[in-house]
Amino acid sequence: MPYTTVTLSSAGTSPVVNLNWRGGKPITATVIVSTAVAADFTVQYTLDDVQLSTSPIWLSFGSSAGSSATHYSSANFDAGVSIGSVYPLAALRISSTTFTAGTLTFKVIQGEGW
Repeated sequence: MPYTTVTLSSAGTSPVVNLNWRGGKPITATVIVSTAVAADFTVQYTLDDVQLSTSPIWLSFGSSAGSSATHYSSANFDAGVSIGSVYPLAALRISSTTFTAGTLTFKVIQGEGW
């Protein structure tokens, strides 16, 4: 799964982006905010294989190790969000508790091979 795009246009979670955690290749994820969006969101990851686990545990990326989740508010930024990881992750998604208009586009790219 080297390149995937999903969207979110209401409160809740985006479709899950499965990753090749066994291959352990670097991952880059971006959230692109449409011009008319009004939302608060986090970028989440899991170490659980979502194809095998019935209840994966989702964690939100923080701004530094040990920090709480970083909430992005589209009301006060016009640039996208970019997150990278060199560690193996099983899946990614975006989560929003407040969403009134627009679309968040989530793009994920991962290196290929074993």
